[in-house]
Amino acid sequence: MIVQVSARSAFTTRTPARDNAVFPCGLVPMPTLPDPRPLRAPLPDCRLAAPILAHTDSAASADRTRTMAMLVQTCRELLAQGDAEAIRSALDGAWPEASARTLVEALDQAINATRHDDESGLLARVFLLPILFVSGGKAPARVSGVVPDIGAVTGLLKDAGALGPVETFGLSNALGTFEAARAVSPVRLFELVRNLDPATTTELLAPADLEIDSADEEVHLRYLAGASLTPTDMPMFLERAGQVGRWGMSLSHLLARQLGEEGLSLLPLPRAPRPWFTALEEGRFAREELAFNLFATGAIRRIRTQTGDPEAEIAACDDGTISVELTSPFDPMLRHSHAWKLSAADDLGRVELSIRDLLRDCRVEKVTIQPDLHPPAPPVLPGEFTLLRH
Repeated sequence: MIVQVSARSAFTTRTPARDNAVFPCGLVPMPTLPDPRPLRAPLPDCRLAAPILAHTDSAASADRTRTMAMLVQTCRELLAQGDAEAIRSALDGAWPEASARTLVEALDQAINATRHDDESGLLARVFLLPILFVSGGKAPARVSGVVPDIGAVTGLLKDAGALGPVETFGLSNALGTFEAARAVSPVRLFELVRNLDPATTTELLAPADLEIDSADEEVHLRYLAGASLTPTDMPMFLERAGQVGRWGMSLSHLLARQLGEEGLSLLPLPRAPRPWFTALEEGRFAREELAFNLFATGAIRRIRTQTGDPEAEIAACDDGTISVELTSPFDPMLRHSHAWKLSAADDLGRVELSIRDLLRDCRVEKVTIQPDLHPPAPPVLPGEFTLLRH
């Protein structure tokens, strides 16, 4: 089995404008899906509740700037006091979309600080490098959760300017899971930034092997933890970081050589390095997007091979997922379903357009959008999909 993907599709992220969405077959605007994520219980009774809600409700940009500064300051005070429980409770209880994304952004700013807000002159800013691995062709198999030569990876990123003007940075060689990275205490990250010891990033994540139990294509998400040592008056490296397209393919080849084995198709797809909690969300979104990509291209190819052009139905389900069903108009038993799991911080419009864009690119002409919430679709056994969109 050969997995094919172009540099453009693998190392770029689409964020299309929501207002310009059209049916794949015409210019009629598509209805917007309802948000299937229930409003959670009121935010925990802690100091973060008021600034989160104030920022979410602000209409004027000046108000948003002021309330974001207030939220960042509150996060910093809680972090300095070692109150990780209050922050974790707020993360778990934040309302979908605006409040959740606001808190993630503010927390990363509070951990990594901004220029002129620290008297020491230096900060060891922490970040994560998300990597998606597409595996196939051999099962069972195991890919090591330790990168054998992390120095080669760091050197490649430095040469490519992946972190912008920052050259003093290091990476752990441990490929950690989403769950492990999310479990790291924000207080620990806050302290690491201020103790000026980037080497301690090697202790943040434990390596997790990729357990491959199917010869069909599967998507695995891992993170490399890193820290950069920079003056406090220098912009965060992310403000001037190089585009993934400049170094993504080279890093993909390097990791494939270090981690691959005979008979196993392994395609590493690195994403941009981002602050810790932002990277968690971006990596998780990228994993869901790629998993849908694999599902849709495989299912569409199979239906066309057997009966002709498929039809698609997109629905928001009351279990907090977006369901996509691909069916054949000539054979009602030929049905393939996929559930895109939403997190609280997901932009529903971004998810919706990612799905619709792929269906349009695959020339699926009949797409039905359900305007109401639906129960989850019954599970369907996956077919032997062997095509990755390119």
